[in-house]
Amino acid sequence: MLTPFLLPLLGLVVTFGLGWSVAMLLAKLEAARGLLAKREGSLVADGAQGVLGFIGGASAFLIGVLMLASVDHFNATSQVANEEAIAYSAAFRSSVALSDPARQIVQRDLVCLMRSIATDSWNAGSRGDLTGARNSNAWLARTVSNLGTLGQQPATSLDTLDAVESELREAAKFGQHRLLAGESVLPLAMWALLFLSLLVLTFLMTLMMRPYPLLLALCLGSTFIVSTGMVFVLVAFAEPFDTNTGVYISPEALEVVLLSAEKTQPGAAWASCERLSP
Repeated sequence: MLTPFLLPLLGLVVTFGLGWSVAMLLAKLEAARGLLAKREGSLVADGAQGVLGFIGGASAFLIGVLMLASVDHFNATSQVANEEAIAYSAAFRSSVALSDPARQIVQRDLVCLMRSIATDSWNAGSRGDLTGARNSNAWLARTVSNLGTLGQQPATSLDTLDAVESELREAAKFGQHRLLAGESVLPLAMWALLFLSLLVLTFLMTLMMRPYPLLLALCLGSTFIVSTGMVFVLVAFAEPFDTNTGVYISPEALEVVLLSAEKTQPGAAWASCERLSP
């Protein structure tokens, strides 16, 4: 069992088990008092069917809202990752207008920065480290520092450097947004409300269908299976960089930018990059 799914699954098992147990215990107590013998059919009167429908509809609506929020969060994070890659691509394209040796310095910094982000920074996101990777932060600092140094040289085009620096700022902003989006957007209060509604739903279903064991087992089993599937989906989309869920935003867009840039600007900038920080 995958770790991100274990806690929600246990919550569902406890919720359904508790709801069924409390309902059966109540029916047993009523039977001991001789009250069930005076009734026909289910323990709960027909009027409770409206309550059951309301609770069931509310539970389904709540799960649907959580799924929508989870999928929207995943899609928004994916868009941020793409925007980050586009910004780095624009910065690299702008650097082409520089003359050597400034062009080689800037492109080398950008290449190593993008490589570190595609590996170190992405790994930090998968671990839930919102501060990012130290090596990526170090390469970003070096790139910014070199841009400032090159800007003081009279032979360097300040307009081109400004364009590179502007795109680099945009990329860094999207990168920070990407890291922050690695956390789940589903608050504990919503989980509590979801499990509470399913608990009440299970309790009422058990009371109403207790005289019909086969129907009760069918209804409880189907409700549990559908609820489990929906909860698994919203958990998978809630944390976009968790590789254990099977739904994962990879650094593919940034890797494509690196491949494309290498084809257009081959040279020494593509040699192996040293690590600036462990």
